Amino acid sequence: MDRKNSSTLCAVPFIQTFSAPSGGWRNCCAADPQIRSNPGQTFDQWWTSKDMQDFRSKFGGTNLPSECQKCSMHETTYGHSLRLSVNKTVDLNTISVTYPSRWSIIFGNVCNLACWSCGENSSSVIEKHKQKLKLLPDNFESTQKKFQQQWPDIKANILKSYQYHKIITLTLLGGEPLYNKDVLQFLDDLRQQGLSHRTTLEFHTNATRFTRQIQKILSTKTWNYISMFLSLDAVGKKAEWLRYGCNWSKICNNISGLKQLCNYVEVHCTLSVLNIRDLVDLQKFCNVYELPLKINLLVMPRMMSIKYWDGDKELLLRDIDQNHHDFGNLYKLVGSSPILGNKNLLVDYIRSFDAIRKPLSQYDDCLASILGL
Repeated sequence: MDRKNSSTLCAVPFIQTFSAPSGGWRNCCAADPQIRSNPGQTFDQWWTSKDMQDFRSKFGGTNLPSECQKCSMHETTYGHSLRLSVNKTVDLNTISVTYPSRWSIIFGNVCNLACWSCGENSSSVIEKHKQKLKLLPDNFESTQKKFQQQWPDIKANILKSYQYHKIITLTLLGGEPLYNKDVLQFLDDLRQQGLSHRTTLEFHTNATRFTRQIQKILSTKTWNYISMFLSLDAVGKKAEWLRYGCNWSKICNNISGLKQLCNYVEVHCTLSVLNIRDLVDLQKFCNVYELPLKINLLVMPRMMSIKYWDGDKELLLRDIDQNHHDFGNLYKLVGSSPILGNKNLLVDYIRSFDAIRKPLSQYDDCLASILGL
């Protein structure tokens, strides 16, 4: 790695790999475009491929590669990114390409919620909703089916990494990892094999699950370190609509337990048109529970992105302090690159679920009025 400019280095492509929702591997969840493995290509072949080597060679220059603009935008807007988070965990002066020490794995789409910001590839509930409403193509193949076919190979590659590194970091995604039997079984397997004390766990969870089984498996005495990132986008009734199917009071109860179970807990908010008005209340909630709050800008689907909002900005931010000391820069992004027709697409999408889900007006009559729902 060219280390002449440490400010533009990134450890991710050297030590971490990501499973792809459609199968195979990808170089980074934030890169655009992504380098994905080809059908039939083994992990080792892809990890050492010329495409990956060329991508790694782009770091250390004057600027980050063009593929890394999402991280650049996050760093400029609110001071954090995947790149900076991973860089903090390693010594950039000694980093080299051997075998991944960090794995970010999407365990299919098994989930108990139907979040508006997600799709059928991330939620089995959304998949069922769309199947019932005939919103999926005839040739649709479930993400879960693809994952089940690939899991033995994914698992074998992860286990191999313990031969190269003292500590392995596993970022577990879904779906909802703590609702997924495959995840819990895998973690129990690591315990049985004596590998849990060499494993750092990172969970992205909707905080709806906190069972005795989870408490037993995730004992902090068993694992090297446990971080949990709670996916919360609003509070109260609005949270129950955004992450459709959750119970807010149960989430609040679970958070107290999860904080005791984990070494570190943090709230991650996926920011979209649907919750741009909820940031202040969410921040107040996090302050009460003494939880750090990080905001992640939703890019896809574009119709929900605040950046591509083509409606009336002042109407959307009505009664909002647009110069708020924490969120002013985010409010400025609303409608900064409008895409004609996005508001109508969003409204039509929400209405397409009217036969299954309760109307937005029952949870947030103000936003319902703004959207004309």
